[in-house]
Amino acid sequence: MQIILSVKFSRVITIMKRVPTGRGYIPLLTLIAVWSLSLVVDLPGLAISPLMSVIDKVFPGATHLECQLLEILPNFCIFPFILLSGKLSVSRNKVGLVVLGLAVFLISGIAYFFVDSILGLIIVSCVLGMGCGLVIPLAAGLLAEIFTGKYRLEQMGIKSGIANGTLVLATLAVGLIEGKNWHLPFVVYLMPIVPLVMSVFLSRRYMSLNGGGDVATPVQAHIKSAGLPVSEIRKRLCGIIFFYLVVTVAGITLSFFIPFLMSAHHMSDDATGYVSAVFYLMVTLPGFFLGRIVCFLRRLTIPVCIIMMIVGPLIIAFCPTLAAYFIGASLMGFGYGALQPIFYDKASELAPSAAHSTKVLSYVMSANYLGVAICPLFFVGLNSVAAFIISAACMAVVLVIAIIRRDSFTFSVNDELAAYGKKPLDASAPNETK
Repeated sequence: MQIILSVKFSRVITIMKRVPTGRGYIPLLTLIAVWSLSLVVDLPGLAISPLMSVIDKVFPGATHLECQLLEILPNFCIFPFILLSGKLSVSRNKVGLVVLGLAVFLISGIAYFFVDSILGLIIVSCVLGMGCGLVIPLAAGLLAEIFTGKYRLEQMGIKSGIANGTLVLATLAVGLIEGKNWHLPFVVYLMPIVPLVMSVFLSRRYMSLNGGGDVATPVQAHIKSAGLPVSEIRKRLCGIIFFYLVVTVAGITLSFFIPFLMSAHHMSDDATGYVSAVFYLMVTLPGFFLGRIVCFLRRLTIPVCIIMMIVGPLIIAFCPTLAAYFIGASLMGFGYGALQPIFYDKASELAPSAAHSTKVLSYVMSANYLGVAICPLFFVGLNSVAAFIISAACMAVVLVIAIIRRDSFTFSVNDELAAYGKKPLDASAPNETK
């Protein structure tokens, strides 16, 4: 009798803990399960980075080409599988895709502990990238399918915050254990265990049993994209993808070049780690306060973020002091971290139906991982100072375009403000095309 009462009481508590979505409610555990997917999306390559500094000791016969493939090839493997996941999500069970991707990721993570050749590392890293590629668009796509309006914008911010925050903590963990055994950093690739366990709370059956009659269900069409010509939707989507690609390349410049720049000025590896940690911390923070940032800056939101990504690298390039590097990294990180979830929210608006949210988001999210993959190639042959200057110059060009096209879909936050029931300070006209 006591057991029965306990089960019923537990069920009542679970039902009470529901989260508003703008369309209804979902159980809190379902939301936590969706959040947990973001724990793994930024992990590929993390455990490989510290290995590169001792690669000649671990694998004395490794060639320069093999080292380059180990760094670059896994990111290129992620890219097509992000697009594949988006395509499959329209006609396949999304939860099944999540489980498949996480299982491939986890199996690859376990395989790292048994690899004893650089060719094996390359193959396992590529397979891990494939599994992660399946999960990446679903981490945002499920949020876009469930939430709408200001709730979706807030959730996209939290999703970015969790992903970037996990990257910060995982980087610190890898830094603490990397010197003991070259296999140990790969323990971070066991993280998929958490979302795999939580995936049981993603099923429609669980949501309906624990959400009652008010459980959120996907709507047939998004208001903003309803009635728009397909050519117009594609034009807007291409605008977001190109904008995101440039922002990613400009932002990720710090990760690739700050170690060389600080080393040239005889700064310690610890100092380099602190600057990188500040950058990723500032990338993380805006996601948790995105709604407040947009409501405070309004039409200036995107221009201010771009300006931060111009001023930051210029400070780093021309002020070779540790304090300046902290300031520059903070500005670059905050600007990039605030723009990232805005891109995801805009992409969600362009989905013709909730079922297509993951497919549309896969196009936009692929720009991020493509940017990470091509960044070293884009700046090849340049010194660190030149790389930061070019990064600032690219963002300056984007700023000019953003000012000229300030009322376009790509460069305005009118839709995001409307979700909070607010209007731009100096305009109330609907977005132009782009």
